[in-house]
Amino acid sequence: MTDGTPARKPADIVLTDTKDTTCAVITFPEAADQHAGPPPTVMIDCGNSLGSQETAEKMRATVRRALAGRTRIDHVFLTHPDSSHCNALIPVTRGLEIGQVSCGGDLRQYAGLQGGTELHRWLVGNNARTFPPSFRGLGAPVVSFGGMRLYVLAANSTGNPGSSDADANGCVLLLVYGSLRIVFLGDVPGAVAAGLQAEAFPADVADGLTGHPLAPQGQLLVLGHPSADGAHGWPWGPEGNHRYTLVQEHTPFASEGGPATGHASAAVLLSGPSAETASAAEAAEKDRFTFTSVDL
Repeated sequence: MTDGTPARKPADIVLTDTKDTTCAVITFPEAADQHAGPPPTVMIDCGNSLGSQETAEKMRATVRRALAGRTRIDHVFLTHPDSSHCNALIPVTRGLEIGQVSCGGDLRQYAGLQGGTELHRWLVGNNARTFPPSFRGLGAPVVSFGGMRLYVLAANSTGNPGSSDADANGCVLLLVYGSLRIVFLGDVPGAVAAGLQAEAFPADVADGLTGHPLAPQGQLLVLGHPSADGAHGWPWGPEGNHRYTLVQEHTPFASEGGPATGHASAAVLLSGPSAETASAAEAAEKDRFTFTSVDL
């Protein structure tokens, strides 16, 4: 563990979260201590709504570029059993060494997806783990290296991992590096996100928020699915003291004579009041991340 020590270079985050694909590859920053070993790599989801081999091959090439010569993904997180979040996992990771695999929901639900028999076999073969009911993990990061921390903020929020409401059971991840934070919501409904907000900041607690990973200070980038019930609540709605900036949005589009296709997603940047008076040192933290968003 090298959490809290200065990093020698920024972290790299490559997103393929377009209207058709959902995948993030994170390479943690190198630690100042050269004996700490290579920085870990993390993949969050790996699927495409088209289900096409051509799109999967483009995703595979993007992931290889993101790994920059590395042949191992240390942690794979599948937010929930939805084909558009995991149907490209096997072809994209073929030939790579895989470390810990963690999944929202119940493993048997992945077997029920189109082509899920092979995916379920892959998950079992890689000793994939699931989370307990109503899991909350803000107390301890699942990955910590070079000053960056990754938390499983919530999983299986219905209290029943086998619930048919796979979206609500989705795994929500939080990446923290200095005062900058990124939340990967997956497809969880806004009601779940609002519940996390209420749990993190109870209405009867007036102080104690300083230093909290989700405290309304600095900047918070939220990536995920802006469902209808979340349109007027945290983190999508204009409540609280945040300033909201819609960075990117994808909505399903209707083909001629056919149903809407694609996968709804959005990136929203929230800036707290302290962002206006951030010191030069805090402003420099913007260089801690190298973002690449790949439109396939």
